[in-house]
Amino acid sequence: MQLASALPLAKGMSLSFVGAGGKTSLIFALAAELAAQGHTILITTTTAIFHPRHGNQPYDQLAIGDIKTDDINAPYHGLPKTGQIVVAAKSHDPKSRKLAGYSPEELTGIRQGRWFDYILIEADGSKRLPIKAPADHEPVIPAWTDMVIGCIGLDCLGRPMDAQTVHRPENFSVVTQLSLGDPIGPDHLVSLAAAPQGLFKNSSKNMKKIVCFNKADTKEMVEKGRTLAGLVLKECPMVDNCLVACLRDTQNPVACLLR
Repeated sequence: MQLASALPLAKGMSLSFVGAGGKTSLIFALAAELAAQGHTILITTTTAIFHPRHGNQPYDQLAIGDIKTDDINAPYHGLPKTGQIVVAAKSHDPKSRKLAGYSPEELTGIRQGRWFDYILIEADGSKRLPIKAPADHEPVIPAWTDMVIGCIGLDCLGRPMDAQTVHRPENFSVVTQLSLGDPIGPDHLVSLAAAPQGLFKNSSKNMKKIVCFNKADTKEMVEKGRTLAGLVLKECPMVDNCLVACLRDTQNPVACLLR
């Protein structure tokens, strides 16, 4: 199953991606599917994101600089073309290979302009680790977000709770009651999804909430993800859907969908 089929999408939506374990790859994989359907896509960030050349991500246009929403055309070099993916950021740091993003307020004009069929926002940082719990200032989710997708890498299971596996282990410990060095188990991932200061921190009641258990690269991992998805839907009534995904499978990245 493709991501665009598994998610409850509607044209005009803005999606914010939080958590860890493959957020950027998930964003670009969804963008590629939507672009293939003829939609126009904006990929941007309220924190930072790697330059799309890092990882050979698909895109058609890269726009760096301030947003000019007073223009009658789209603020990025005219109106986007059918099936086009535009990546936009305020600045680029060649040394870190990262693009610095915009504040939610700066992006509001883009949302109001309706230049793009979908806006995909990386709203959280994770230092490329499989799992995290947010700090006080995270995640940065615009108030007009329609859907929040919380990403967790299944490769964290069984690994010690430390800085090599977890981004912000001190916050993860508070949310899950797990001590430094202890192995991460399924219950801790459920706790992360359920906690007010966990995966969906700073999201509002009206935003759809989707958990994506990523990196289900083997049949065993798919089954672990399926079990976890069932637990999350049972224990976290605010979660709408759970996906188990393997983004290496570019044709059918969703191995399992639970509602």
